[in-house]
Formats: sequence, structure tokens, C-alpha cells
Amino acid sequence: MTSILIRCDASLSIGSGHVIRCRTLARELRCRGAHVTFLCRQQTGDLINLLRQEFPVLPLPELPQGATHTPDEQPLQGRELYAAWLGCSQDQDAVDCLQALAQAGHQSTSWLVVDHYGLDACWEEQMLVALAGSAPPNLLVIDDLADRPHQADLLLDQNFFGEATEQRYQGLVPTHCRQLLGPHYALLGPEYAQLHPLVPPRTELRRVLVFFGGVDPANLTGRALEALMDPALADLAVDVVLGRQSPHRQVVAELVARRAQTTLHKPLPSLAGLIARADLAIGAGGSTTWERICLSLPSLVVALAANQLPFTEALDRTGYVHHLGQGFDVTTSQISSAVLAFQDKFGHSYARWSLVDGCGASRFAGITLDRSNDD
Repeated sequence: MTSILIRCDASLSIGSGHVIRCRTLARELRCRGAHVTFLCRQQTGDLINLLRQEFPVLPLPELPQGATHTPDEQPLQGRELYAAWLGCSQDQDAVDCLQALAQAGHQSTSWLVVDHYGLDACWEEQMLVALAGSAPPNLLVIDDLADRPHQADLLLDQNFFGEATEQRYQGLVPTHCRQLLGPHYALLGPEYAQLHPLVPPRTELRRVLVFFGGVDPANLTGRALEALMDPALADLAVDVVLGRQSPHRQVVAELVARRAQTTLHKPLPSLAGLIARADLAIGAGGSTTWERICLSLPSLVVALAANQLPFTEALDRTGYVHHLGQGFDVTTSQISSAVLAFQDKFGHSYARWSLVDGCGASRFAGITLDRSNDD
């Protein structure tokens, strides 16, 4: 049986996207006979209990979490921010991973998978050397940033950057590394492939889906709901999804209670049903972007992090989303004006899009295990 280790994290700062997409990949790998184990850091919002419903998880010890900035300082950005998300040095993280594996009696693995902005070739090399044994593991890196070197045998970046998509990792990975780039490999659940050819064209704006991730620390969900309070939008039905760990859930619940035809949903195993029946989405530029595009849902998108901005702008230029701007810069009136403008565009139907077919996880899992069997 192919043994696979996945190192990823979730937290109130990191969000849930890395863990959710790795879980999607893990499900596909398990369906093909692989045994998957997760390595995750214990921290607020870590989703370890969610993963444990389906997979073994080796928890890494919780670390003291200092503030990323004080009121008098500029917030951390770029590599400094991602290092803060890791919570310790890469050397320490590798030590913690290896200790957790030793305590669990985990002696060998076919693949080491890493999906973490705070880790690079430094951590990867330490882990590969320590896990080498008689059969060195392959290394799979899932990345979005293309801002640091990797020791990868296989690299996935599911994002879209137009003509630049194929060039981003030049000089950052070994020459033997196979790069799987673009939303053709987007890690979506199988329900998206099933629904992809079935969603009918949208001809009228009647229902809006609001989702800014499970945490939404900036409370863009609340801002979108305030925008939808516009009397001109009162006839629209609205679905809102927000995780229980969000610090703004109570405020959002109060806004939902004030607006007719508005439902606050509990965390769902999949957004596919809500995406399929919506006519417009208002949300973030993260992994859910590919779920919305797969089901041809027009979207007003806010880039909540710097790494979301380049591919959101590329998708805006090619007509797959309407980019509203970045985080706190997006105003309530800007959102309401954009929704009103979309009402006028629904005089014609939206065609089904082919950029994402929903088969990326299955496609990617097959390539991974085929590579493992070849070694």
C-alpha cells in the first residue's frame, strides 16, 4: 500500500483552504488504495478534529502565538507573514514532524506532501534526508506563490495567471520536477465534476451566495450583507456560509435576522449545492474561486490576501470573475453598486465555462500514484 504524509495547517490567520484542498486530495488518494496521514500544528482554528473524522492526524505541539504586529507597526507581509503563520523556524518544524512520526512508529513513506507558505527547500531537504531510509520518498509541493525554492519531484499550482502560468517556477524547482499548473488540476470534490455539465444557464438574478471563507477575519461577509440591505435588492434571496470559528459569526447572524429571504448556513461538507442554485456569488479570491468557475457562477470577488490578487486580476481580465478590489478597500456601496450592475446583465444567459471541469483532484491523484508505481 502506498503511504502518504501530508503536512498542512489551518488557523484563524491561515484560514482553512490549505487543509480543505489537501483533504480533497487525500480522499482521492485513499479511493485509489493509498494510506494517508496528516501532520498538522495544533492552534486555534486548526481543523484537526475535522480531519480526524476521516484520516489519522499526527498533531504537532502548540506554540506560543505572538501578535503579528502592534497598533503602531505595519502588519507583516510576504515571507515574514508566512514565517509567522508557521509559528517557529523551519528547523524546529522539521524536528517536531520527525518526533511525531517516531512516536507514532511511522517508519517510511512513499510520498511527502507539503502545502504551507511557511515551508520551502530548507524544510523539505531536512525531511527528505531524515525519511530516506532504504526507499527515499517522493516530494509533492502544493503552492500558489512561486516565491521560494522547492526540492519537489512534483509541483501543483492550480491557479491561473494567463500567459505567465507556465513560467512562474523557472529556477525554483529541480529540472526533473514535473509541474502541474493551472485550474485543469484544481482540487475539487467529485460532486463538482458531476454537476459541471448539468448546471443550466443563468438568465435572471434571483439568488446570491455570500462566502468569504470559514473564518473571514475582516468580516467582508457583514459588509456584503449590509450592501444587500439596499432596498433595490430586497427581492433577492441570499445564502450565507460562515464557519463556527469565525469571530464575527454572531454579528453576521444578527444581520441575517434583519434581512428577509436570507439564510445563515452551518458549515457544509460542500458548497456545490448552493453554488449550483445561486445566480451570483460575492466572495474571496481563494480556492472557492475554482468551485464557482466550475459551476459557471458569475462572481464578485474580493482579494483578501496579496497572493490572491494576481490570479484574481488575470481572471477578471479574461471575464471569469469581476474583481472588486482588495480587502478593507472594498466598500459597502461598491458591493451594492456591483450587484445592481449585474442585475442589468442578466438579460442574456451565462454560458457554461470550461476552464475548470472538476476532475482535477482525480487527475492529479492518478498522476501522483502512477509516478509512485514507476519508482
